[in-house]
Amino acid sequence: MLAIWLSVILVTLYILYSYITRVKYNCPGPSNWPVFGCLFQLESSRLHFSFDRWAKKFGPILLCKIASTKLFVISSPRLIKKAFAEKGYSDVLNDRPDTFYAKYIMGDSKGVIFGKYGPTFIRLRKTMYKGLKMYGEGVQQFESIAHKELEGLTKSISDLGGKDFDPKPFLSRSLANLIGILLTGSIVDEADADLIWKYNNNVNDLFEMSTEVMLYAFPFLRFMPVELGRRYRRTIRSKKELLAKFFFLHKETYVPGRERGLIDALFKLQSQEKSVGDRQWLTDSQIKAFIQDIIEAGLLTTRNFLLCILLVLLHHHECVDRMYQEIVRIVGLERSPSLKDRPTMPYTEAVILEALRYITHAPIVVPHGAMEDVVLEGYNIPKGSMLFINIWTAHHDPAIWGDPWIFRPDRFLDDNGELLPPEHTLRQSLVTFGAGKRVCVGENLAKSRIFLYLTTLIQKFNFLLPKGGTVPSDDPRDFLPGALLRPHDYMMRLTVR
Repeated sequence: MLAIWLSVILVTLYILYSYITRVKYNCPGPSNWPVFGCLFQLESSRLHFSFDRWAKKFGPILLCKIASTKLFVISSPRLIKKAFAEKGYSDVLNDRPDTFYAKYIMGDSKGVIFGKYGPTFIRLRKTMYKGLKMYGEGVQQFESIAHKELEGLTKSISDLGGKDFDPKPFLSRSLANLIGILLTGSIVDEADADLIWKYNNNVNDLFEMSTEVMLYAFPFLRFMPVELGRRYRRTIRSKKELLAKFFFLHKETYVPGRERGLIDALFKLQSQEKSVGDRQWLTDSQIKAFIQDIIEAGLLTTRNFLLCILLVLLHHHECVDRMYQEIVRIVGLERSPSLKDRPTMPYTEAVILEALRYITHAPIVVPHGAMEDVVLEGYNIPKGSMLFINIWTAHHDPAIWGDPWIFRPDRFLDDNGELLPPEHTLRQSLVTFGAGKRVCVGENLAKSRIFLYLTTLIQKFNFLLPKGGTVPSDDPRDFLPGALLRPHDYMMRLTVR
């Protein structure tokens, strides 16, 4: 009898708690248990699947709670643009919340990706734009470096003689070299490349959104002998190793007037500030965070996307043929593809846009934070709430895309075979890099690298299945989870044209 009464009391409290919560925030969403919220309804390794399922049930804005954390999930491209790019909303919804990763991995300074919105963030962001050199003369400088690196990559692949190979280590080393040149002025050796990828892989495991949400709600788990705790400790160790090499060693060997790369340029800027007596904003902590930002955002995203799109193209050889024909027509075979060719290669651009949509390798981006109470589409979003951009659902909504699980680059072309203009509904519905003041700083750099790598490989090589004749599924719903989705390991063959 006592057990029955306890059950009745618990159910009553649960119903009352859910009702009070819904009335207060007037936003639909999954039911919540006291203390744990909707924790037990989440797909722990694929949070984007849970958000997608709930978006279909509750609509483009929904509220879910985990412990005391309120998570508002926005799944519509229109509302994503409204919340984070439209004046009146963007002023209060573009902060960063106090996430577990920001607090325990980024440390004293949050850098550009995790930094709080304000004057220091704006100054850091401008410094990163300048450092990435993707405007003006910097474009030519980047392209020259990329072409040299691609020469090495294509030679390494040619030396295989058409044998089956795993593209991951080739892309990993090549992209690490590009980041090494940017940060230090020279390519990295094998040990440093391993160090970079060890850190990146640990970050990908730790910042997978369901892991982040769990550790934020229950931070004591970082000390426990469980997988979440082990992920945290692995990331901390690899962070210390990374900064020992790319911050402390570089600071010890920095010689003013002989800057070797972006890291030294930051040390120079820091010393100039000290010399004129300005209040220092570029601290050692900020430089460390700067290095972490570039290594995290500048490598893993591009490698994972290239691995994904190469797999997709192995399944869609007709796309490779059309891209090759466009390359021959616009570029020819005597010179390497250039970024200047991009505006005249609509089909290649359409393939890249469609891959960004279809794959959506970053299904949920870094959460935003509400700086003030705001009402969005009639829903109350209180100050301090987390807001998640659910790109996965936005990019696979049948109401927008018609056949979202079909890889069809022509959807981004008009009847004349030209690329749809940026203001077209479909182009506006592509939100891979976020929106508004927090749009990805490295968007131009990422798109430029993707274009140069893809066009160079297609110009030089035939894309073939491995001799076994099969590769894994290219359906992103089958990809491995993490902060970034990635395909299962696969082999391929590239033979010289």
